[in-house]
Amino acid sequence: MGQSNVLTKRLRLIGVGVSILILWNGVCDYIYAYSPALSGLEYLSPASWEVISTAGNRPHWMIMMAQTAGWLYPIYALSYYHWWAGMRRAGFWLAAVPCVLLAYALLMIGGIQHAGFAFLSVLSQAKALVGTTDNTFYETANRLIVDHFFMGDLTAEVAFYTGAVWHGIGILSGRTLYPRWYIAVSPIGVLVLTMAVGAMLPAPFAGFAIGLFGTWFMLIPTIATTVWLWNRSEEL
Repeated sequence: MGQSNVLTKRLRLIGVGVSILILWNGVCDYIYAYSPALSGLEYLSPASWEVISTAGNRPHWMIMMAQTAGWLYPIYALSYYHWWAGMRRAGFWLAAVPCVLLAYALLMIGGIQHAGFAFLSVLSQAKALVGTTDNTFYETANRLIVDHFFMGDLTAEVAFYTGAVWHGIGILSGRTLYPRWYIAVSPIGVLVLTMAVGAMLPAPFAGFAIGLFGTWFMLIPTIATTVWLWNRSEEL
């Protein structure tokens, strides 16, 4: 009973604490990727790149502030402790592996994307401040920065999508503490629903779905698994 109480308190503390901290990620996602001018379909087109590569032409101090969410991603990754706890009865391959992949993806995304997005906008910030008479240099430097960004993010992208699908398979196996319908609030379910709903939304609402999809990807599953395990530690 004592160990059960300790586990219950740990799961509740992590779940509530991480969920609250993820809200700051939503603020930073808004700075980096929200545009009131884009519809859902435009967000899924190259038009969204202009927003990301310039951070919506927001002030330099605000873009620097948006980087701070990257500091919290090691804490956000703790949310997969919940998922693992509720899935571990399914075994190593259906529980531990997908949760490790997703935790790794969050750690990498925190460093590469939430810190790196600011660097993507450096040239556009400098161009706005001092201008440029050499567009060839500007375009070449911008391309090289983007190349480095995508190379650094490569393993995170692979782990992100592979882990999300693998995790969904674990839920659908029926061998976890979660019911199969929990696929809807799992990482893969939230990713698909966010993109599908966001694609149908007009401006200025689409940005709150697709522009902030990384926040929803973390927040909704964390709240869902916290609620489900709130009084179920004895079943783990």
